[in-house]
Amino acid sequence: MSEVDVEALLKEVEALRAEKEEWKQEQERWKSRCAKLARASKSAPSPSSSPPAAAGGVPSLGQGVDVGVQTDPELSYGLTNGALHGGEDRAAPDAADQSPGSLSSAGRLHPVLDQMLRNPKDPTVQMKGIETLFAQQTQVDGNSSTVGPSSLQASLEAAVAVFGHHPTNRPLLLKACQLLSVLLAEPGSQQQLPSVSLWQALRSVVAVAVQLIADAEMDGFGISTDGGMNATTSLATLRSTNSNSAAASPALKLLNWLLSLLALLLPCSNALLKDQANSEALLQELLESVIVKLLNNPEVASQEPLLVKCIQLLHLLPMEPWVQKVCLSSGLVHGLALLRQRFQGNSPPDAPEAPLAKTIQVAVRGVFADNLELCVAAVDDTFVNDDFVCLEVLDQIRSMEKRRRGTFRDLDRDHGIIGKVLQLWGWRQRLALEAEAELENAGAGVDPSAGGATSSSASAAASSSSKTVLHKVAELLSAVVLKLPPALLLQRMKDFESSEVFMRLALAAIHSSAQLKLQVAVNYLDNDAIGAVVSAMQLLLQSYEAPTAEAGDEMRRTFALLKSEALPAEGWPYLTYGLEVCLHILSHWTATKLSLDKDDTLDARAAPLLMAKGGLVDILAEILDPVVAGVELTSEPPRPVLHKVTDTLQALFEQSGHICVFCLQHYIEVKPLVALACESLSVEPLANSPEMQQQAVTQLVAAYERVDVQDERLARKLMKALTALFESSYELVAWFLQNYSLKSLGAYQSVDVHVEAVRAVCRAPYWSAEDAPLLPAYVSVLAQMMLQCVEGQGDDAKNSPTASGSGRILELTEAQELVAACTSSVLHLLLIDPTPPSVLRVLSRNLAGVAGEEVLFSPS
Repeated sequence: MSEVDVEALLKEVEALRAEKEEWKQEQERWKSRCAKLARASKSAPSPSSSPPAAAGGVPSLGQGVDVGVQTDPELSYGLTNGALHGGEDRAAPDAADQSPGSLSSAGRLHPVLDQMLRNPKDPTVQMKGIETLFAQQTQVDGNSSTVGPSSLQASLEAAVAVFGHHPTNRPLLLKACQLLSVLLAEPGSQQQLPSVSLWQALRSVVAVAVQLIADAEMDGFGISTDGGMNATTSLATLRSTNSNSAAASPALKLLNWLLSLLALLLPCSNALLKDQANSEALLQELLESVIVKLLNNPEVASQEPLLVKCIQLLHLLPMEPWVQKVCLSSGLVHGLALLRQRFQGNSPPDAPEAPLAKTIQVAVRGVFADNLELCVAAVDDTFVNDDFVCLEVLDQIRSMEKRRRGTFRDLDRDHGIIGKVLQLWGWRQRLALEAEAELENAGAGVDPSAGGATSSSASAAASSSSKTVLHKVAELLSAVVLKLPPALLLQRMKDFESSEVFMRLALAAIHSSAQLKLQVAVNYLDNDAIGAVVSAMQLLLQSYEAPTAEAGDEMRRTFALLKSEALPAEGWPYLTYGLEVCLHILSHWTATKLSLDKDDTLDARAAPLLMAKGGLVDILAEILDPVVAGVELTSEPPRPVLHKVTDTLQALFEQSGHICVFCLQHYIEVKPLVALACESLSVEPLANSPEMQQQAVTQLVAAYERVDVQDERLARKLMKALTALFESSYELVAWFLQNYSLKSLGAYQSVDVHVEAVRAVCRAPYWSAEDAPLLPAYVSVLAQMMLQCVEGQGDDAKNSPTASGSGRILELTEAQELVAACTSSVLHLLLIDPTPPSVLRVLSRNLAGVAGEEVLFSPS
């Protein structure tokens, strides 16, 4: 190889090295521009819960927007031919007058800015000026600190003027959006700009977005709707469809940049947005004409990143109460709910939650956050049919109580939350039961060709969602009940006395809280706890009665869907809770019973009397013997319920003899109740109340005559009670023997009660001096009874007064038993006679049939 060839090769190597260096410089230049755009994208604020920047940030070189949209090739002309300093024919100024990359010098505007501001309606001037400004902002050694506040404001005003004068020039609008995004993304630039200018920029961007969407509604965004959402579109197909057509759509590119620009401008104008008078119209336009229309647009339905970016704008709004109200009234929440329903319905059940779903959830939470009025309106009638919104609102209400105590009381006092939530329960209960019925029908047999499988799947989803809402409603009502004062809780039980679900939850809450139960019992007079609890038990018992059992069966099936141990499906446990409250009240009343007299006089404030007047005894009698009570129960009470009823009746009878006698008078056919009354009288025979003793004896005698011969247990209890009564009072025995003489016995009446009464006389260990005047009367009564026993037993049976119709003739065994008892008692009285032989003389006269001067005893 000759020296000439070597020299040529060396020159060629040097030329290649120079070319390589030029390419390196060009590469650095493009890297700088990309870095500027990436910095603008990252500066757009987004909540921590929002999806990554790839789904919601400013479009960058890998997010579906081609390089030509961001930096056109023509911009290199300005970089290489001096356009950065005023155009290719403008000589570069001296370094002392203007530093490199500066837009202003000594307070003077850059000629490009000056020309743009002077000719705002000339699209050519505006396009060339924006390209120049954009090129300088994205140059390799560009530094935002060299741009003064005046030039920065002028650049902002120039770009805003483009929005105002060229609302239909989409290429120019796209360039203006890119320039503003880069300007506002620079550190400190937003602080240098006046808030009025930023506010004007926000208004202009919103106006352009409204116009763009309005035009798209007429002409479309230029993307195919073949890949749009339908009933059979999968989520994966939905995300991958139309990507090429969306990338090639100028309208979607411009819309993407407008949303990014809004994400930068909204935080800057936060203080002005809080002023309702100035910003309400703008926010309403942004929500109704931009966000809501995008959510409902079928072309945009397949653009998940765009939808995420659109919804993220809501996170940047100041959620003042009036802003939240505008969000609700604009149909935003409804649009979000429908959008989430469409996406969730097309995703597999086991698929992870999509970024769009998370973004929607955060947005809905922000609309209802700490706003009691909107939450109540949502559960009242606005969104009762939307599972997602209902669940979010119910969770929001519960979380507000955690953040601020007393929220539940405010909701009850100012908004009537209990009634509204109960209406939501009724609606959701019907949906859940209908879905369960469809599932049961589908389980009997599904015809795949008729779409039975699809219907079954939909019913299962509806049932699951309704059950979740019902569970949340039950939790909320239980929490509200526990937070209400006892008096207010009982008042609400009266207000909603026809709502079985509320009665169940209220009784369960009282049962679960020992403190609440004590407060209810202590102030039972002031808060009318007895009336409220008894009414609740009456309603629960009616749900088992045949005429109204259908409604009760629906309630039991609904609670069975909840599968909660604290809220049983059957109504019997709640009846037990009510009886426990009654027992607690009785225990408290017994412990504080200091003002009552020992003779068991009636007291209008006595808890047993109030319970009896309120209808508690009627409930207990119906549970013990529904047939005798005249009702038909669809299911028998469980054994624990019967035990609790027995304990309640025993407590009532022990604390009040009046109630015991009252029950004997009015429930004589209810054998379990009569047996409990007998046990109570056997322990406490009402010795201090002679009138009540007489009433008790009258009812016990009547019950003894009605008792079945085979029911020996009840007969023994009746006789035991009568014996205790007779042994407690001599006057009672004399009263009984006088008013129930043998002449008044019917043909089938026994003398067992008379025998027990006579035997009670001789069982007394002693008679006091005060009782001594009673001896002659007792002897006279016993002597006449002995004569009545032997009447008709001899040869003159046909001529005896008994045979003539004044009474029946006793059987020989009956007469023997009664005479033996009378003889023992007379002998006992003779032995204790303090002034003998006065008792003996009375006895002899009566046995001889000669009436003496003594008068039969009649107790006062």
